[in-house]
Amino acid sequence: MTAVRDNPDLLAQPSAQTFSLATLVESVREGQVRVPHFQRGLRWKRPDAVKLIDSVLRGFPIGSLLLWKREAPAGEVKLGNVKIVTEARTDALYVVDGQQRITTFLNAFDPRAGREGEFALVYDLSQRPFRVRAAAKGDSPEKVIPLPVLFDLRLVLRWVSEHPQHAESIEEINSATQRLREFQVPAYVVTSTEDAVLRDIYDRMNNSGKRLSRAEAFRGLFAPGEHVSEATTFETIQQEIRERLEWGNVNPDTILQAFLARRGPDIYRDIHLEFDSDRRRQSEFLDEKQEDAQKATLEAIERVVEFLRWRAGVPHFTFLAYRYLFAVLTRFFAHFPEPEERNLDLLVRWYWRAALVGPGLGGGSATGASRAFTFKIDPQDESRSVQGLLDVVAELPEFKPDVASFKADRASGSIMLCALWAQDALSPETGESFMLSDLALAIESRSTASPACPQIYQREDLDEKQRNSLGNRVLMPGIPTELVRAPQLWGEKVRSSHLLGESNDPKVAVQQREEALSRCIDEFLTERTAWDFDDGPPLSSLVFDEDDDSEDRQDGMLW
Repeated sequence: MTAVRDNPDLLAQPSAQTFSLATLVESVREGQVRVPHFQRGLRWKRPDAVKLIDSVLRGFPIGSLLLWKREAPAGEVKLGNVKIVTEARTDALYVVDGQQRITTFLNAFDPRAGREGEFALVYDLSQRPFRVRAAAKGDSPEKVIPLPVLFDLRLVLRWVSEHPQHAESIEEINSATQRLREFQVPAYVVTSTEDAVLRDIYDRMNNSGKRLSRAEAFRGLFAPGEHVSEATTFETIQQEIRERLEWGNVNPDTILQAFLARRGPDIYRDIHLEFDSDRRRQSEFLDEKQEDAQKATLEAIERVVEFLRWRAGVPHFTFLAYRYLFAVLTRFFAHFPEPEERNLDLLVRWYWRAALVGPGLGGGSATGASRAFTFKIDPQDESRSVQGLLDVVAELPEFKPDVASFKADRASGSIMLCALWAQDALSPETGESFMLSDLALAIESRSTASPACPQIYQREDLDEKQRNSLGNRVLMPGIPTELVRAPQLWGEKVRSSHLLGESNDPKVAVQQREEALSRCIDEFLTERTAWDFDDGPPLSSLVFDEDDDSEDRQDGMLW
């Protein structure tokens, strides 16, 4: 049964209610108003919070909430930067629509979260009219009221008494407090015992504002039960890749693509029907349950990471040329967990050829490119799958990375960084090679490898055309900036490992290094793509006529 098409209806019409903002925030603090486990995380930032509070102070409508009344267990929840320990309740109200607003209110008015970090807002008395804005380091405590103080009548009265210079504004300040606390928030409250009903409503209502990504929508539709604490989810897969495999922070949408590619070639199919009874019968893994599918996806991803890291030479997720290649490889290794050595070698060639061809093979789109590859993987034939992948990129034009134009968020930048990593460059601190863990620590959860490849020289010391050059970048994860910027202290062996010549003149050094890097990258790609070598499949996959074997085979050799 699907979580969408076969859902039962609500037993009763939603009831319309209003909550004062003070009551609503207190209900969240007490654990009556909660966020369902299948909701996406907080996506609003400080500008969103400022607009929301400003709308309340000005009496603007902020939209209605949709709340789900049901029993709730005891536990601990985290909303934004606020942790709440909750008791079991029979009258809990789960937020189906309005999570971003409620979490923002809770954090902005919280005594700690509202004074530091993303949700630190103040009521500025230094200009007319008074207004709410983001807190700043240089704020004078004499001229701004922190939002947690403004929201608490007792605290705001104390603040005014401690700042008598604002006595003439006490009525205006009290009015702001009153408008905040008494602002009426409309809400619809529904009652249903069916988890699937609320998932359906949640999915349908998220069609405005900051839209759900496909991974967030999938999580909302198919999140494990609330009491399942050890389930394999996209979040736990992401954590495993980041922490145990130390291969970087793979974003949830890429994990979703890998999950879908494993189960079928069309990774852009309708996710709402993924575990529909009809879809299960058509799956390449018949009657597979969701939890089993996610565990198997993690297992396939582990094999992909091992292949990319040790065979293809892609040491970190941020070094991956195109993310759709990750999904293609997950599909392959899911069906062929232990490929033949010959096919592994050919798969390396395919990866680098596909990286150089780019999405041009799919009409310039990642969607077309990924489909061109995933549909070539035949779950019944390993060698045919590899040959099919190679056929897709055969005779297509390739681009050559330009060392004079480096950006870490581009495929060309990732390709060039892989070539640098293959150089096995040395640390100026230890004189030893960098480790994979050095990359993981330097890059952490960032989406590009920029923290691991700092600039050697100040931009103003170079010609304008050299400022974005790879010649001014060095792969030194975790090395302090002051040491990176002092190549004269590295030592000859370290300089050589980074293809840096003897000149200490920045312009000359970058120019010379560009030439060395171009040769290095060309050699790296020539070796990895292996265009001049035969791409034939393993001999074991070839079928010979048995009648001819007796005459044509001698001593085990085929002539």
